[in-house]
Amino acid sequence: MKRWTSLFALGLGTLAACTAPPGSGGTTQVDPEAVGATADTPSSADTAPSADSGAPTPTSGLVSGFDFVVGPDGPCGAPATGTPPAPKLHSDPKKQVRNPHMTWQRDPATTLTVTWTTEWTDLASYAPKLLYGPAQAMCDDGRFLLKSGKVAPGIGATYDATVGDKMVPVVAWTVELKDLDPDTDYVFRSGTFVELDPAKKKLTGPELGKVGSFRTAPKKGDRKPMPFVFAGDSRGGAPTIAVRAPTYAQIPALAWFFSGDMNTVGTQAEWNDWFKAMQPILDRRPLMPVQGNHELFSDVYYNQFALPAMPGLPAEWVEHAWALDIGNVHFVGLDSNSSDNVKGSLEWLTSDLKQAAADKDIDFTIVQYHHTTYSAGPHGQTPWVKELLVPLFEKHGVDLVINGHDHIYERSLPILNDKASTPDKGITYVVAGGFYAPAYKNGQGWWTKVSHHGSKANYMQLLVHAKVLTATAWSGDGKEKLDEFVLMR
Repeated sequence: MKRWTSLFALGLGTLAACTAPPGSGGTTQVDPEAVGATADTPSSADTAPSADSGAPTPTSGLVSGFDFVVGPDGPCGAPATGTPPAPKLHSDPKKQVRNPHMTWQRDPATTLTVTWTTEWTDLASYAPKLLYGPAQAMCDDGRFLLKSGKVAPGIGATYDATVGDKMVPVVAWTVELKDLDPDTDYVFRSGTFVELDPAKKKLTGPELGKVGSFRTAPKKGDRKPMPFVFAGDSRGGAPTIAVRAPTYAQIPALAWFFSGDMNTVGTQAEWNDWFKAMQPILDRRPLMPVQGNHELFSDVYYNQFALPAMPGLPAEWVEHAWALDIGNVHFVGLDSNSSDNVKGSLEWLTSDLKQAAADKDIDFTIVQYHHTTYSAGPHGQTPWVKELLVPLFEKHGVDLVINGHDHIYERSLPILNDKASTPDKGITYVVAGGFYAPAYKNGQGWWTKVSHHGSKANYMQLLVHAKVLTATAWSGDGKEKLDEFVLMR
């Protein structure tokens, strides 16, 4: 049975690893063997901001056993002194790896998908590849990938995008890793190369991006601690995100979830700026987004994100709705941009939520979409969401709904049948739409439990451990805890 209460009423303060991000553990050195090493001069986006730069305030909060806990030299020790730097691994600007990021298309415990773009558009002369391996064997900085890494091939797809005042072809390259070990750290490098010779520790014709890393999810039904981050509505906020992203990247998280409106209209140029700003996060965390109303160029959005293709969805709605089981949590993402969009996924959604409610391995169901359900901000309640989605959520025991759209932070009382309800029956609705989009004024409705003006900006951390879900909302700078609540099974 579902239970909602305040964290402190339970005395669970020690459980709340959902805190502001930890501080840096020092620099990591690499040796020349590392395909993971890069000799390029770090850009400002790769350098941790100073204490007065507006970055989130570092505090404790590492989830034990989740991220690397290492000294300045990493888990493999310091490289030998006096060695020359690794060569640059890209030479053709058109083949340069751009906008790399990770998603899941299938089981998060055993798969991962990496996508990037290039200005090189000849599909026949570019073979997308990933060089990857377990981080504990390769080191978290990517050393020994040349010696012991595996190679995975991928595919490319061309789409037309607006850059400036021109329509230009862009290629999204996608590689899906399969048969990975659950609950395991991996490192990788994406791009293309002609041949790998492990004996000589040599790549022929390398055009590679920098090192990425990720952790596979626990097996379905596992009730180990799992941290996540939710954010939404960043349009126009890329410059601020760029300053703070290196510190956000230190927040323990299996993945980030984003509830739409990443950009103002969604041109390729805007996406390039957004990916650049978010890169420190995206180099380490998969991102599971949903489309907002400002992703106007939907082809650009869907070509850049490889999302789950759910059986049972009509062809025109594939990737507009998706679901993943991560440990004991069922995550659902929906396209809420119109009543037709919602109706297109209703038959699938009904079956999906019913199945999740009956699954003994699933303790929590969390649904993410862009448009507000219960909000006292300017957008208020979205009629087609209230009419079409809420009855399904109530019938099939959804625990938590997270929206954006209004650029504020607001949490509802537990709600059932459009009325305040008891904690064991109602659904909690959260608006977390303040990831540096223009600030909106908050308000107060009969449903409102907690409300904050959008000028504070916001993001949410979730920690699921066994049958307890702890949610913590922070101001964008990480200095103010806006809210904290617990759901229990």
